[in-house]
Amino acid sequence: MPPLELTTSDFDQFGRPAGTFCLITSEQYGESFSLNSGDGYSGVLHLTLPPGTRLGELIERSVPADAAVLAVCPGRFLDSPTERELGGRRLAVLPAGSTPLTHEHVRYFLRTAALTDADEHARVAEEFFDLVGDSDRLTIVDDVSGTEAEFDHTVGDCVWNQQAGVLEEGDQQIFPSGKLSVTAAEITTFEPEARLLGLNGELTLRGWPIVHRHEDPADGADQQRLFEALAPLVSDAVTLRVAAGSIESVTPRTPRAASAATELEKLLTDDPRYRVIWELGFGINTSTEIIPANCGPNEVYGATAGVVNLGLGITPATRFALAFLCPRSSLVTSDGTAVLGARKAVRRGRMQRVSSAGCGCH
Repeated sequence: MPPLELTTSDFDQFGRPAGTFCLITSEQYGESFSLNSGDGYSGVLHLTLPPGTRLGELIERSVPADAAVLAVCPGRFLDSPTERELGGRRLAVLPAGSTPLTHEHVRYFLRTAALTDADEHARVAEEFFDLVGDSDRLTIVDDVSGTEAEFDHTVGDCVWNQQAGVLEEGDQQIFPSGKLSVTAAEITTFEPEARLLGLNGELTLRGWPIVHRHEDPADGADQQRLFEALAPLVSDAVTLRVAAGSIESVTPRTPRAASAATELEKLLTDDPRYRVIWELGFGINTSTEIIPANCGPNEVYGATAGVVNLGLGITPATRFALAFLCPRSSLVTSDGTAVLGARKAVRRGRMQRVSSAGCGCH
């Protein structure tokens, strides 16, 4: 397969091109990409991350202080650099260690990231937070299943996160970008007692599941088995009954969803920490399509008007971390305004008009 040619100035989540663009890859991907600086960057740099070396160490030691840095290291678990290590550099990381990405998956996300409009993401994020901030009570609805869950984000502590928009000096983001979320505590630190206390009601899971693992390769087989057991959710829904941010029950909505519901209930029973809905996520990247596999970067998928997703568990505190995409769900404010999701995708107020000659008077 010929190298994928990347034009660095196409990746506008780094903002206006300036200074050096640095691509960091794992050793087996060293010959998979070629870099074209395009307009604005004074130079390009391609480094490989040696085994046993932390990403932050390599950046601090070998990357110019003004650089835009893109890390694409399939099969490697990358710890975030410290503030000191990153300095004023801007860093984007393709999540490529916790789920099994193929070479073609990596090429796909690199191609589609070049289509991502970071300024538009910033606008969508600003509108999202304005609407959410003005409404104490939010509702997650699934109009097909008829389920509703209320989220009062003023109850208890929660942390809002933005992985979207243009990177500033010293910022880090996922790549491709395009996710907003709210978590029960700081997103990288699992606190077993933390809860999204204002979340109550019923949530419908129907969409692609994602099963993340941590560094132990021995978990790979069970990761794949769990993903396959939950795969019926792609076409058949289950309902979660939630009270104060904790899952109380799992109910299949069709007979074909029964096996996935059983697997999920077993997971919750074996490790009650999975009962905590750790994250409510909102994918806003409308340039990507779903990869029909266990694929971590699917979490940014935004369809045409945003996609709700749920997160259970966080590695390494839990053996796996699960995310469920819910493209049929919508997030609405207390006055019924659709913030994102299926309802926002529906164009309302437009009359259907027949333009064929059918007046019956010829």
